[in-house]
Amino acid sequence: MTRRELLSAAMVANVPQSDRPRGQVKPTKVTRVEAILLQKALQERFWMSTSPIGGFQPRASRLILKVHTDAGIIGHGEGGGGGADLLRKGFADLVIGEDPFMVGRIWEKMFSLTYSREMAKHGWNQASIISIMAAIDAALWDIMAKSAGLPLYKFLGGYRDTVPVYVTGGYYREGKGIPELVQEVRGYIDQGFNAIKLKIGGFTGGFSVQDDYNRVKAVREAVGPKVKIMLDVNRGWDLATAIQGSNKLYDLDITWLEEPLHWYDDVQALQQLKLNTRIPLASGEGEITRWGARRLMETGAIDFMQFDCHAHAGITEWRKIAGMASMCHILMAPHHEPPLHGHLLASVPNGYILEGFANPDRDPFWFEIYDKKPRIEKSVLYLDDTPGLGIEWRQKAIDQYGTKVL
Repeated sequence: MTRRELLSAAMVANVPQSDRPRGQVKPTKVTRVEAILLQKALQERFWMSTSPIGGFQPRASRLILKVHTDAGIIGHGEGGGGGADLLRKGFADLVIGEDPFMVGRIWEKMFSLTYSREMAKHGWNQASIISIMAAIDAALWDIMAKSAGLPLYKFLGGYRDTVPVYVTGGYYREGKGIPELVQEVRGYIDQGFNAIKLKIGGFTGGFSVQDDYNRVKAVREAVGPKVKIMLDVNRGWDLATAIQGSNKLYDLDITWLEEPLHWYDDVQALQQLKLNTRIPLASGEGEITRWGARRLMETGAIDFMQFDCHAHAGITEWRKIAGMASMCHILMAPHHEPPLHGHLLASVPNGYILEGFANPDRDPFWFEIYDKKPRIEKSVLYLDDTPGLGIEWRQKAIDQYGTKVL
């Protein structure tokens, strides 16, 4: 043995047995992928500015994965439901046999198909690939964290173990007006929430800027000055209306104005809006990669980045975007899904707030599909030391709403 090898062996020999690494065998390859598509009809239409949640025949959708390994560790992943058809067309074969700890390589392997002839040969498309990547990538990170015996946020390099939470509500609801809106919001306050997001921008549905102002003013008067209020336009305004509306709403102490501009000009025009409004701006939930997020951040117009890695591209991509955002002094406030995004926000110093749910009629899966999930209490999500994502599925709900995909 060389001198260096002798010294190394001597050092290991002197480490007390109790301090040496031990535990379950580290997985070396993915052996199997299971997938179930969950769908449940919603009982009413929850309207945003121009469309209802889940379509005109509204329904909630969720794709859940179980990624099995040769060590018996199973990774759980979730997606918004997009891309399930790709699994039926062989997409999961890309992961079988891969080392789950080589998540960067696997991510690039999947992403490279979005600009490859292989995509056309298999009958896949870019949007579906980006969607299914999210669920697969989450499952791989769950495997790695479980293998290390750590909750995901600590595996990522934890920054804190609690995350502030706001609740989304205040949709336009057929046959319901301001009294019902105020009653709804008071219900959220009674549940302990101290931050609420409301929907505005329903110009095409007959709601003027003044109508939206009246709605938000009624909520502000009902909840008082200490409750944060965020407003989501869902791309319902043109630039002139956004300038008018944001300045009219300013006196109601708004935390952010989200996705204010129509889809066809919702990036560069933000710069003009930023120069003409005093309300902070939020956007990014519709971006699907770091390149789109970069284009948005380079405007210098947004204060909050809302990239949703539950729907697009996965944890691997979210982490890159969070790093980019920190260099631009932008806070992360991701769209939807507390079980995943809670861990991510807890792992970065520029994590601001998490979107949560409080209405089982609007977001039934949050209430029905988990036997174990992170706890939300009084507008705070609490993370414990359960390894991985810390979720367990409720089999009764899976059986009730699920269709086996793979």
